[in-house]
Amino acid sequence: MDSQPSNRTADDAQAPVSVRVVEAVAEREGIDPLELSPPLHDAIDPTALDDLFESNRSRQRDAGSVSFTYCGYSVRVESDGRVDLETETERDSGVRSETNSR
Repeated sequence: MDSQPSNRTADDAQAPVSVRVVEAVAEREGIDPLELSPPLHDAIDPTALDDLFESNRSRQRDAGSVSFTYCGYSVRVESDGRVDLETETERDSGVRSETNSR
């Protein structure tokens, strides 16, 4: 699996997962996150996504992931907060891009 390095800072890891998804897609597209179209809420409920991955120190998070399509990418958010993006071409060739945002 090929991984693209992320320029994310420690502060980014504290951002809600919905924001990290938008930032990851915008980074791959080489555009400002505000320029992405359609908005994330057209693909998935951002509040529900954030609620699923909200940090909760009182309980252990179960393993699992959420996958959805957004702006031509197959987006997969892992239980540890990792955001993976994959285009149809990458999926067909077995290449996957992983952002290191947690």
